[in-house]
Amino acid sequence: MKALSKCLGLLLISATLASCGGGGGSGSHSAFEPTTSGSFTISAVRTQLPLNPSGVLPYPGSPYLSEVTITWRRANGDLQLGQKVSVAIAPVQVAAFSTLDDPATPANDFQVLLGSGPVDATNGVATVFVNAGNVTGKATLTVSGRDPDSNQNITKSIDFTVVNATPPLPATVNVNAAPAGVYLASSGGNSASTLTVQVLDASGQTVPNPASGNSAFNNVQVEVVGTAGSGTLTTNDASGQAQTGSVVKTRTLNGIAGAVYRAGTVQGPMQIRVTADAADNNVDNGITTPVVATKTIIVSDGKLYSLTITSPNVNAITENTVSGELSTDATNAPPDPDATYSLTVSALANDRQGNPVLPGTPIRFGLIDEPVGAYNAGAYANRFLHSGTDGDPAEGGNIFTSLSADFIRSNGNGVGPGDALLVFGKSVDGNSDLESAVTIQTVNSDTNLTVTPPFNLNNTTGVSVNNGPVLPYIAGRAMHGNITAQAATDDKGVAHVKLNYTIRYLGHIAAIWAQGDGIDPLTNQSKRVTDIDTLLYPGIAPASLTASPSPIFGNTTQQVNVCLTDARLAPITGIRIGFQLTLADGTGSVDGNGMSGTLDNVTGLDGCVIATVVTSGVPATPSSGAGANSGTVKFGVGGATASVDIVVSVGALQVIPASVQVPCLSPPAFNGTIFVLAKDQFGNALGNQSITATCTAGITINPSTATTNSSGSFTFNYSATNPSGSPLNGSCTFTATGTTRSVTVPFHGVDGSVSPPPSACN
Repeated sequence: MKALSKCLGLLLISATLASCGGGGGSGSHSAFEPTTSGSFTISAVRTQLPLNPSGVLPYPGSPYLSEVTITWRRANGDLQLGQKVSVAIAPVQVAAFSTLDDPATPANDFQVLLGSGPVDATNGVATVFVNAGNVTGKATLTVSGRDPDSNQNITKSIDFTVVNATPPLPATVNVNAAPAGVYLASSGGNSASTLTVQVLDASGQTVPNPASGNSAFNNVQVEVVGTAGSGTLTTNDASGQAQTGSVVKTRTLNGIAGAVYRAGTVQGPMQIRVTADAADNNVDNGITTPVVATKTIIVSDGKLYSLTITSPNVNAITENTVSGELSTDATNAPPDPDATYSLTVSALANDRQGNPVLPGTPIRFGLIDEPVGAYNAGAYANRFLHSGTDGDPAEGGNIFTSLSADFIRSNGNGVGPGDALLVFGKSVDGNSDLESAVTIQTVNSDTNLTVTPPFNLNNTTGVSVNNGPVLPYIAGRAMHGNITAQAATDDKGVAHVKLNYTIRYLGHIAAIWAQGDGIDPLTNQSKRVTDIDTLLYPGIAPASLTASPSPIFGNTTQQVNVCLTDARLAPITGIRIGFQLTLADGTGSVDGNGMSGTLDNVTGLDGCVIATVVTSGVPATPSSGAGANSGTVKFGVGGATASVDIVVSVGALQVIPASVQVPCLSPPAFNGTIFVLAKDQFGNALGNQSITATCTAGITINPSTATTNSSGSFTFNYSATNPSGSPLNGSCTFTATGTTRSVTVPFHGVDGSVSPPPSACN
């Protein structure tokens, strides 16, 4: 049965088998002998290529290139025609290949590097180009294809070696430190920085790994450049033993070595020097040809030295609600607003070396927003009443003086105990240490205060300096807003608080300060570090500006109500509005400040301010067409604008004479003048007004169009003729150009045909 089964199986495969038992056939070949496959031959111009560190693309004559010819022959030796071969090379970092350029493709195929792909074997021959990469090693090029005669896959491979043309010795050392700033160990902050060292040869390849085991050696030396207390290094040497000190040695693995720097007792910039030996890549037997790199690590104590309030960003505004949640949606108002906004205020705190202060450093904040000048107080509107530029704090003392001050003020707007005094020491060179936020204890006189705590010594250089009464200052209290009293710094040295204020006082001036405790360089005792900034309580963007009425009349005095609101339509107070007045002709001013400038007063509690517009000599407004106005006044602040048109109506045209009688004279022409006067709706002479004159037959006028002078008048010349035998009966009409305002002068002639004729016709 087994023999029968085998026989049946063979019969299914081939009908040519005569029997299951054996030979049965004649000749030298079996019926199942496979067809012999063809073969590939590969020839390369060269199989060793130099390293290509810059990744140069193929070009004719390139030293990084080898031309490779692939020949495909059938089993009988004939070339295999009309086929494609599959070409692959790996690893592609060592070498890749390109093909002959195909004119039908947009790219230059000769310069397109491939890891694998089909290649045309034209007339049995294919050509590829092997291009060296930027990594040394061996790359294998493999050619494969399916033989159409045998239906079998055939393959052929060739190896290419990319070698470094330069010796594998150190040429470049790179070193990185993370983090680049650390703190003294005594500070409680992070005192360790990890060093990463890379050693490369002249072609940019990593140097070989030093030997290991009993013959191990170190090829990198790391040292702290400085005096005792500058810090220590830790690493493992080539034998795996821990090393600690100001100088340590270690070995690279794949071109990378590491060490850890730990701060000592000295703060400041610490230089780390890393050395390799270009002679033999070995630092244990001495350094003959040093290859050096340095890295600076900043070591500091993490104690507060400088403080800067960041500029408040309008995007940091939130709208508070009765429910206690903050709204951050700039487009939709919350259903239960509580009429207050909050603004995120941040302060950046650094130590003397420019590192962030230690996380958790406390920073205090404060606010002043009163007393300020009333909104209609001109130059003093929305300005701090107790301010000046001649402040003189007593260095290291408690007395502050300003000869221009009026601290008592009998009108009830003086300062008193508990109010804050802010001194802008940073605004005048050499006085940054006097940047101060102190509390008024006693008002000694209009010009003299006692404050607490005492002012700093102004000794950032180690010597106390007194520059006299030169510092700007503000004194006052908070009445319309509040600010979080204290916050701690994060890992970036930043403290964040909320400034809260009512929408009633949007635009109201305010001063904020941030303050923390640093170290006095003379006394080594605690001292205050302060920064002060001023701002206007901001609204939610975008702001909106309106102006009414519009239009207003020209050649008179008109008042315009200009109002500023934020995106929630809350009025913005205390803002000075700019203006630009444009007229077709004539002169004008706004608040007496010429054709452009700012309004005298700022916006009031309703967000509005009155602008007084005065114009004269403005021509009449055209009745139609583009720009149908006689002028415009544009108001603006920030990105918000509003415009008001200025119009002038022709109130009347007056003529002298009101009518003309043409006598019967010979020659029959009568000449004369007509005086035309233009006035606006207020009875003012309308200068620069164009007048057009049109007359009926028998009357000529000169000129046909004229412009009134500054007195609003013009005199026209006419010539009239009586028709022979009949009296003249015509008119001339004078029209203010571009308007419907006109006046007509009738002309009457004497009838010479009556009997007896009038005496003028005799």
